[in-house]
Amino acid sequence: MRKDLKKTFYETLSTLRSLFQSMKETLDEKTIQIKHLENEVTKVNPELENCRSMTQKGQAETPRDRKQETPRIDSRQVPPSQGSNRKLYSSVAATHVETTHKALIRSRVNQTPETIKKLLKSKVNPTEIRVWITSLKLLSDGRVMIEANIKKDIEIMGNKIEESCGAELEVNIQKRRNPSLVLLSIPEGINLDNAEETLAKQNPELDIKEGDIRAKFSYTTKRETRNLVIEVGPGTRRKLMQARIKLGWVICRADDYIVAKRCFRRSRFNHNFRDCRGEEACPLCTGSHKLRDCTATKSEYRCINCSVYNRHHTNSQINTAHSSLDKTCPSLLAVLEKYKQNTNY
Repeated sequence: MRKDLKKTFYETLSTLRSLFQSMKETLDEKTIQIKHLENEVTKVNPELENCRSMTQKGQAETPRDRKQETPRIDSRQVPPSQGSNRKLYSSVAATHVETTHKALIRSRVNQTPETIKKLLKSKVNPTEIRVWITSLKLLSDGRVMIEANIKKDIEIMGNKIEESCGAELEVNIQKRRNPSLVLLSIPEGINLDNAEETLAKQNPELDIKEGDIRAKFSYTTKRETRNLVIEVGPGTRRKLMQARIKLGWVICRADDYIVAKRCFRRSRFNHNFRDCRGEEACPLCTGSHKLRDCTATKSEYRCINCSVYNRHHTNSQINTAHSSLDKTCPSLLAVLEKYKQNTNY
């Protein structure tokens, strides 16, 4: 009997040692990651101080130097800020949103999300591969979404799922989109074909290389000035946002171009009116008529997006006494926060 107890004791002690060793290795790895992040913050601080000094210098300019044309604003775009009170996207989205990295899991054999979840938990152990997963969600389209705060963790998890469940599951790690900027009041000679070349030649201090900028489209405002929307990487965005950009004979500036995709048939987000299957709703009062036919007063405005949210979240009611075109609409800000999560700033 004593021999059995002694054997059990040694086995338990060995297991505890293994667990403590695993916990120590995990702690050491997280400590290294924290030190790496602290080093990154140390590197960014001088750049932040430089940005602040440039902002203070910009505030000393005359109003004539600062005056620029505001781009055309429709109901789905947040207007860029003007003059010395320029704001980045982060301030438009109101609150800080923690960076997340996502992997979408789809069944190759038409399994339900619940079955996919059980399969993942039976064949993949995050503790063994030393990754930290923040959430596991079942989506209505039949997929399962895994989220992590560290890019490396989500990549390791995706590789492990492919290795263990590749015959049954398909893994798609979401890539973060590049930000879009709008160059304000560009001269007539600038177009989609020569925008990048002109920027690089006239602004050598920005060190713009081929492929750093992709011109998407241009548009003309009511005041007959032209703006150009471009797609850039995060490094190029920081350079352009902090600079006075020389184009031809004029000095331009850049602002974030932030768009929330909206259906103008029903004022709902994330789809176009061509794909809308709902009945027409007024964006001001939610009535069954077009915007031009609305006779509601401001006190009668109701937001259809916030009303739908309240119907589905009875424990968290939000104010609906505004139109769906209101730039401070909670539903719009939530969409913009989600946009920020998926953008590589």
